[in-house]
Amino acid sequence: MPEGTRKEREHAQHRRAILEAAEAVFARKGFHAATVQEIAECAEFSVGYLYNLFEGKTDLYAQLIEMRAAEFVADAEERLRRAQGPLDKVRAAIAAKVEFFTTNKQFFLIFARLRTPDRDEGPSVMPEEVLNRYRSYARQLGQVFAEGIRAGLFVDVDPLVLVHCMEGMTNAAIADWVASGGQEGGVAAPEVLESILFRGILADGERDKR
Repeated sequence: MPEGTRKEREHAQHRRAILEAAEAVFARKGFHAATVQEIAECAEFSVGYLYNLFEGKTDLYAQLIEMRAAEFVADAEERLRRAQGPLDKVRAAIAAKVEFFTTNKQFFLIFARLRTPDRDEGPSVMPEEVLNRYRSYARQLGQVFAEGIRAGLFVDVDPLVLVHCMEGMTNAAIADWVASGGQEGGVAAPEVLESILFRGILADGERDKR
């Protein structure tokens, strides 16, 4: 194997190890209380080596968010491509989100703080690349709901309203699970969330009365 290739792979492995250490420290302490020294110690690298790969704490924070956002969107988009029809695509999107954040519980703590603008937990502006990535994904979800509306499967409202309903419901379910300690089986199953999204909270008999 060429020396350059080995070094590049080693560099990528070290970079990811540092980002994962930063994730653990940021999740535990928040952005402002975390220090580069703590992150370096958690990753078992020197502070000097960390600064060879990253500009500082803000750069670590931004690159961590970009890494996780890219992982989530890539998985979710692949599931959307494999799914057939609007109903299956919405199911796939819900499952992708629940599974991603139950696997990456620490990142959800960071994600939740990032989405709470009145809390001074981190840089005030989400990285533009992440915003653009999420906006693109939200547009894809909007197209899924629009397709379902045209097919008579979903209520005829702005598709982005349905995207927001799905996102808010899944965020709340995952946040409750994380707050409870992230116990196995504690998060609402994707099929429960999709049932509520598709059918609402009223029982069959109550819906008939309406």
